[in-house]
Amino acid sequence: MIRIPAIDIINGTCVRLTKGEFDKSTMYNTNPIEIAKKYEKAGAEYIHIVDLDAARGVGSNKQIIFEICNQTNLKIQTGGGIKTRDQVEEFLNAGIGAVILGSVAQKNRTEVKKWVADFGNDKIIIGADVRNNRIAVDGWLSTSEENITDFILEYNIAGAKRFLCTDIQHDGMLNGTSNELYRNLRKKFPKIELIASGGVANLNDLVLLEKIGMYSCVIGKALFENRISLNDLFVENNRR
Repeated sequence: MIRIPAIDIINGTCVRLTKGEFDKSTMYNTNPIEIAKKYEKAGAEYIHIVDLDAARGVGSNKQIIFEICNQTNLKIQTGGGIKTRDQVEEFLNAGIGAVILGSVAQKNRTEVKKWVADFGNDKIIIGADVRNNRIAVDGWLSTSEENITDFILEYNIAGAKRFLCTDIQHDGMLNGTSNELYRNLRKKFPKIELIASGGVANLNDLVLLEKIGMYSCVIGKALFENRISLNDLFVENNRR
């Protein structure tokens, strides 16, 4: 299982939210570019970056994301406010490894399915973020009536293979990951590349996710709060 450190950005600085609520954010006053370099030096090969300003439609931090791409060799997966084909092309042409499509994947399915076919299913990650097993949209500010399994099935049939699943009730809580949800999804969709996100508090959480068969896992707050050391997180990478 690939271990992916996460950076969420608001107004040019790193933050972490609790249950996706912007009024419960922790500002770390750290430079995202320097944090990314720190993660790479520690052994990270991938990084997960979310532009929370773009997700809310109140700004953009894409230049910072492009700088991380230019100043590191990290394979970047990024999301937040990406809603058009032109935006997808802009990020991929800049060297971003994959874009995460959340709200637009729920609201504009015909177009997103075309993008999966045109850009490749390794370049498009479908954001399947949930609250009580229902798909959440608009920077997690609202919840649809659609069940996550129906949502994933539709996109899997259309050719998508990589899905990022965040259980919002666990996000930023440091209380463990949504293992029952992930087990159910792995049973129903054994061939997809399922990315876990939300709730990682310690290395044991990662061991459990690996046993479940997750493709990768995003780790955010546990790193900023020093619950997991970078050396321990990437020890396997550094042994190669």
